[in-house]
Amino acid sequence: MAEFSAPFDDAPIATQSQWSRLARRWGLDGVHASDPADTALKVTGNGSGNVTLAVGEAFVNGFYYKNDATKTIAITANAGSAARVDMVILRASMSAKSVTAVYKTGGTSAPTLAADEEGVYEIPLAQCTVAAGSSVVTAVNVLDRRWFTDRGAVPGIPGARRPSVRGQLLVEGTKLYVGNGADWQWLMSPGVEEDYYTPQWSVGGSNFHWGTAATNIGRYTVRGKRVDLVIHVVPSANPPASTEPIMVSLPPGLPAAYNHRAILNWAYTSNNDEGGGIGQAVIYPTSSTTKIARLRYAMSNSLSSTATPNAFSVYTNKPWNIRTGDILTIDGSYWLA
Repeated sequence: MAEFSAPFDDAPIATQSQWSRLARRWGLDGVHASDPADTALKVTGNGSGNVTLAVGEAFVNGFYYKNDATKTIAITANAGSAARVDMVILRASMSAKSVTAVYKTGGTSAPTLAADEEGVYEIPLAQCTVAAGSSVVTAVNVLDRRWFTDRGAVPGIPGARRPSVRGQLLVEGTKLYVGNGADWQWLMSPGVEEDYYTPQWSVGGSNFHWGTAATNIGRYTVRGKRVDLVIHVVPSANPPASTEPIMVSLPPGLPAAYNHRAILNWAYTSNNDEGGGIGQAVIYPTSSTTKIARLRYAMSNSLSSTATPNAFSVYTNKPWNIRTGDILTIDGSYWLA
């Protein structure tokens, strides 16, 4: 297979096929419009034997098309006994050496579009339904089916943004915005799609583990400044009794915000006939921004419904003796520093 490269002084683009191959790499086929509400190359019906095509421009198989005046396109009469689904298309033809707007008849479903890059290539503009025995198309029987050509994300400088363009992507540094025509709306910032780590458990200043065969999973994803986190542990041993509350590490390199607390949820189930419980896992930035510092649960010292409840912490041995086969799950999110 021969190699080919162009254009150079001694190797120009010499054929329409070569041009098509080159130009269709620059952008997707479709109508040039900044907004789907734009009427560029939009097809409308009016109950007559024709539909009208608005002015506009498009790319079709790498070739440029322009319609600079409203164009009338004749409908093919439906002599059948059932409604027929047709299409108005743009057809690029290598043999005809042109791109033209064409009315293409179908059947009970829309016609298949040609997709031969070296022959005939078609893209849709509208779908028209012609009633049985009719030769007219009303406005309600024309559905917009335009494809739109792509616009790559444009770079921007904070404080010097271009005017907003609906549907346009803008990159400022590492942040991505989308235009709505009036403003630029933040879409996303760099994050972590999905990752795992091994949580480090501790009491006071000492680390401990739940047994060599324990399930101890930390799973997280990052979207901008927000971390979604699940920690799941199933002990295979009974850790020593503690005099300090249980703490557990956050994903490495992702410390929590220092100016407010974060609250996640936890659930515990005993497989050793001690019941279970639910509560909140709290990140106290005054204690640590790299750990969940307390697993808290609410309880009252009285049977009265009017008694003031209090919050207590979970230890390795109280209010449950957490050991082999039990399940502890922490789930929630927190803001990054």
